[in-house]
Amino acid sequence: MGSEQPEQVARHQLEEVVLPFWLENGIDTEHGGFFTCFDNRGRRLLSTDKFTWSQGRFVWLLARAARLADRGLLSPDRLGAGSATLIGHAERGASFLLDHAVGRDGRCAYVLDRRGGTALDEHGRPLPAERSVFADAFVAMGLAELTRYTGSPVHLPAIDAIVRRIADDVEAGDPPTPPYPLPPGCSGFGARMIVLNARLDQARAHESASAGRTNPYTDELRAARSAMLAHREDGGLFTETFVADPGMRDTILARHRTPGHALEGIWMALEAGEALGESGDVGDLLAGVPALCAAGWDDEHGGLFRYVGVSGRPAGGPYEDLVRRTWSTKLWWVHTEAAYTTLLAAERYGDREAARWFDRIWDYTIGTFPGGADGEEWIQIRNRAGEPLDEVVALPVKDPYHIARNLMQIIELRELRSQGGRT
Repeated sequence: MGSEQPEQVARHQLEEVVLPFWLENGIDTEHGGFFTCFDNRGRRLLSTDKFTWSQGRFVWLLARAARLADRGLLSPDRLGAGSATLIGHAERGASFLLDHAVGRDGRCAYVLDRRGGTALDEHGRPLPAERSVFADAFVAMGLAELTRYTGSPVHLPAIDAIVRRIADDVEAGDPPTPPYPLPPGCSGFGARMIVLNARLDQARAHESASAGRTNPYTDELRAARSAMLAHREDGGLFTETFVADPGMRDTILARHRTPGHALEGIWMALEAGEALGESGDVGDLLAGVPALCAAGWDDEHGGLFRYVGVSGRPAGGPYEDLVRRTWSTKLWWVHTEAAYTTLLAAERYGDREAARWFDRIWDYTIGTFPGGADGEEWIQIRNRAGEPLDEVVALPVKDPYHIARNLMQIIELRELRSQGGRT
């Protein structure tokens, strides 16, 4: 990518491409919350419905962007918004969620209409009531990142209630996981990972709101980390789905792997290990990074496949259908998460093989996903050859989260590496 350093490229993308699109088009100044139901190219707003999955993520990215602006790592002039504006949007988004989506028991609504009421289908009928531990977790994580910025404990009860609920649901088995529903008796890596991510953000929120005192959920953070790492296999890959029925172990559901998911989980495990003061498994985690990159890499077209190992016996079901239909797609989040994990392994832990993989993945990511003449922001969904693919691969949203999160993490990592600080 020429002579520009990764943090320079990341900052340019955030200041000139990603955040300006969302600040101009994504803020609902009339009713609160955010618009995210854009088409893949960012040219049409397809719906004003509000998926809590993306609403919570939007709060998170605004609060984190405000922190970077305060530290001089993002330019308010280039964004057209300073930290006060960013955090104001985040606080109004949090209020929208707390007023309309969050229940007293920590369960959250899955999708709302523009005003925060019941969303309707194209025929004017109420959409079926759904819930997802993923959506719930992103609400908690958005509130947690806002708490990190403000230092106020006001949102801690809601954060704790939501995280406790999703952790209990995952531990009990068969948690609700739309838009990735699994058959009964199956245990997904993604649900374990989202609990760890939520516990990590919860811990940081408590530290910020209590003047650095010990996180009261240290044991829960440790347990969440261990539960996610139980999916790790010999050789560095991760089992995406545990199946309880021995008769299903030769199926696509049991045999497929998701390298991007596992790479995302590794950076969480590394950062949680640092928070816990535990480093005994760092070597094993780092060894998994090149193994996962190699397993996912497309030698013919470049980039990382969404799924690999899609060669088992068909068993049916919506999740398996998704795996079979989209295994060869090249997705934004797979690549930005892999880029951050490989750079973290290289910069903080001195892993040379990870550094080589970062260069390869970063060049592909920056050379492929930014929209340019083909669309606004980044074109997040692409086919195997890297061409825009205008179809839904999860929720019908153009989600701002992974791109912004990982680009900000890269900026922070490169800024802080000489100081020995943490992000």
